[in-house]
Amino acid sequence: MSPMTVFAVIGMFYYWLNVVLALCVAGLGAFGAITASTTRPDAFMVIDRQKQNWILLCAGAAVAGLLSAITPNLLILWVIGAVIVGIYWQDVRPSIKDVLDNASGSW
Repeated sequence: MSPMTVFAVIGMFYYWLNVVLALCVAGLGAFGAITASTTRPDAFMVIDRQKQNWILLCAGAAVAGLLSAITPNLLILWVIGAVIVGIYWQDVRPSIKDVLDNASGSW
């Protein structure tokens, strides 16, 4: 195997890895936007967040992931989207779940 073939294989692996990660970010962003839009607005007020902002941020992350998967020059967009989606799923969504679980009236 010539050195050029090795570099071509590594380059293709890197490209497809970025495409898969970008599509994962797009899927998580779209699902985050859907879950944020179906959540009660008062749950966001309790945790000092704004519902509209998180819907737009998650939807923007989904669009950024799709653009990054389609256009090879915009590979950094999925990283930005991953940060937004990560903050939503690791900080905002668990806080909302805690608020909604406590609001169900269990004692």
